[in-house]
Amino acid sequence: MIRITGLSKTYASGTKAVIDLNLTIEEGEIFALLGPNGAGKSSAIKILTTLSGFDNGQAMVAGYNVDSEPNKVRQSIGYVAQETGVDYFLTGRENMKLQGHLYRMTKQDIISRIDELSSYFDLVKPLDDLVSSYSGGMRRKLDIAMALIHRPKVIFLDEPTLGLDTKSRHSLWKYIEKLNTELGLTILLTTHYLEEADSLSHRVAIIDAGQIKIIDTPETLKSNIHGDVVSLEFAENTNSTDELSWELKQQDFVKDTVWENAKLHLYVNNGAESIPKIVTFTNKNNVELKNISFSRPTLDDVFIQYTGNSLDGNKEEAGEQWWEKWAGKGGGGKWSNKWNEAEKDSPNSVENEPKPDEDWKKWQSSEKNTTENTSGKSSGNNDWKKWQNNGNNDTKWP
Repeated sequence: MIRITGLSKTYASGTKAVIDLNLTIEEGEIFALLGPNGAGKSSAIKILTTLSGFDNGQAMVAGYNVDSEPNKVRQSIGYVAQETGVDYFLTGRENMKLQGHLYRMTKQDIISRIDELSSYFDLVKPLDDLVSSYSGGMRRKLDIAMALIHRPKVIFLDEPTLGLDTKSRHSLWKYIEKLNTELGLTILLTTHYLEEADSLSHRVAIIDAGQIKIIDTPETLKSNIHGDVVSLEFAENTNSTDELSWELKQQDFVKDTVWENAKLHLYVNNGAESIPKIVTFTNKNNVELKNISFSRPTLDDVFIQYTGNSLDGNKEEAGEQWWEKWAGKGGGGKWSNKWNEAEKDSPNSVENEPKPDEDWKKWQSSEKNTTENTSGKSSGNNDWKKWQNNGNNDTKWP
């Protein structure tokens, strides 16, 4: 369903977001790209959904070439971005209706799909309420429902549970599983939540610094470690840790050692039996331990083994200007170059445009300072409240 060969993407800043990516995702599979912020997950998703160009390689989605057939790709996929794509000032029904019109669906088909999807995602009751009154979990379900309005074959979920509380996150997992088992959808999701990848995906690809390190089922990845993981934290200003690491690695009961910053992870057959031996070696080398613990292997241990870091990255992926975001190789060729030059000469360049959040704050601030006029009419704030309260009655904008 998805075939990627030698895919590479480098931003104008010089950041290599995706490096020689090779990946095959079968029809009906839930596939997870697991990695920290800045690993290249979102960049890969944007390329596959035709929202970003690329430099080299080939990408096929639902049988269509992303580079030469972007319109056919868009008709075949649904995409749920990290940031919600719903309009807070419309009702749930209006958001879904708008999405249907964008895909040029017939009026009757849109009505039918809205009824079907709102029932499927338990949104029937709040469907005619303003989205501004929805909880985070409800908005995310509406986001996914909108992505499914045109019956896509593949759905891309970019950090689908980011920012949700634990209860909402687990609730959304059930819906994602239903989409796969009941509707047979092929799902590619990106996440940095270990439990999410472990619980949902048939296969996991660990991605770091734009490169895929390993691909397999969660259980296979964890079982390949064999045994337990003993983690050592050392007291500050402790010397001889390198010597200790080397000496422990020579022992039969230690299969491998991996440094994660100042923490040493030992992969052993039996954690409980190994700890006394490890403590003996630390005392022998005059190394002061701050903490020692052991656990069964998790995906985080797999991630540490292949990348040398825990899955707690806080980097942000590099961005790109809007003219670089055309589908295909080179970000759209002559079109991106044309608009790039135009933007450089324009006094109203993208860098000078106000951010949406800033516009909102200005509007919100001005609303707070609105007072009643001499005719006795209510202030802007009161008008807003009336409009918001009447939202359920399909009233028009004031």
